[in-house]
Amino acid sequence: MMNRYLLFTYYAGRSWGGMKDFLDSFDSVAEALENLLPESSRYFQIVDRDTLQIVKEGLTIFKDCDPQAFSRE
Repeated sequence: MMNRYLLFTYYAGRSWGGMKDFLDSFDSVAEALENLLPESSRYFQIVDRDTLQIVKEGLTIFKDCDPQAFSRE
């Protein structure tokens, strides 16, 4: 059985699409992020298996960046 968080990754502009970009599944978002190399042209998406919602995405070089940290609210 797949773990809860599905990790998809591909080079920006060169995705294969869907499960062809699937890397692996993990128990937590943090665990999925640990398995990404910080490359400037590689993109990632972490999807919640239960809701099929994207929980985090972006370039792997910014994988540890928290967009909420830059909020002015």
